Amino acid sequence: MPPPDNPFLVNAYLSPQLFCDREDETHAIVSALRNGRNVMLYSPRRYGKTGLIHHVFNTLARVRGARTVFADVYAAHDAHEFNTILLNAVHEALNPTPKQFLKNAMAWFSALRPVVTVDELTGKPSIGLERSDRRREEATTREIFRILHEQDRTIFLAIDEFQQIAEFGELRMDAVLRTELQHSSKVRVIFSGSQRHILLDLFNNAKNPFYGSADQMELKRIDRQTYAEWARSIFKRHKRTLKEEEALFCYDLCRGHTYYVQVLFNRLFADGRPPMRDTIVDILLRIVREQDAIMATLRSALTRNQWDLFAAISKEGEVDTPTGAAFMKKYDLPSSAALVTALQALIDRELVYISEHSSESGKPVYAPYNPFMAAWFKYR
Repeated sequence: MPPPDNPFLVNAYLSPQLFCDREDETHAIVSALRNGRNVMLYSPRRYGKTGLIHHVFNTLARVRGARTVFADVYAAHDAHEFNTILLNAVHEALNPTPKQFLKNAMAWFSALRPVVTVDELTGKPSIGLERSDRRREEATTREIFRILHEQDRTIFLAIDEFQQIAEFGELRMDAVLRTELQHSSKVRVIFSGSQRHILLDLFNNAKNPFYGSADQMELKRIDRQTYAEWARSIFKRHKRTLKEEEALFCYDLCRGHTYYVQVLFNRLFADGRPPMRDTIVDILLRIVREQDAIMATLRSALTRNQWDLFAAISKEGEVDTPTGAAFMKKYDLPSSAALVTALQALIDRELVYISEHSSESGKPVYAPYNPFMAAWFKYR
């Protein structure tokens, strides 16, 4: 694959050379999987979980005979959709060629009764499943794992946005998966997601099937200095100079939130001007102007209290006492009872999240998810 025009990737993983840090996390996950332990990985959205998983898979590809399977189940609202996504991920990993697909087709079809369609543009086959009742969906999940169990190789499986299974009211998918994994030494799993409280309950509540069944890792911000030095090395590789203070400035503008830092570096690299402070500010303001339509729609969707609280947290950057008297007075906010309701609504909409817990008070620190939206309140 030819190198990209812009080395600051925002939507894909390409190579270790274009991946920033995460060395300790990569080593810990690879070690766990290779030694037969599953991993539960969680962080806020767009902190780089998916990129890390693909980086781990790139490392695991050196394990002779291993195969990696990545299934993003964020769009799954029930067991049927989960099975369809998982089966297609398995199909993509185990059937790299049409010949291999034909070889496996009869064994798969007899048990699963899938419907095969061919993409008009790529010519690649995809698999659909007939919707069925709870018992049949459970049997389908077990059949997919039978396919994995019967492989003559180790299977490293990542199920991204795993917290979605908590919504499957008709089937305890965690119970089904736990049973299947207990019966296999070949399948090792990364369960990743962004809903911290749901994942912690799934793996730490003694009443749940996955209790104590996986190593747990929280993905945090990449170290500020490390990120800046990596970005400078990328610019240098392309015979351009990014000063340390400017790289740190980019990191701080985005509060170290991986996706948005990458976006800002991507825009800066694409800009023909020298990567100086004035250029960075101009690019940020351009991005802020691009938020106008989104923010207009959002304002009509939020209540007055929600909008005002979102604006206040965005202007502040991070807040550990959003219902405190000083904060309410500073931004002319209503009673704390009303703010508690508004805060939960912003969390549910993933506009605000708990970025960390205060080292002094232990209180949760609230921050806006999207630093470009936060900048909109400051500069528009």
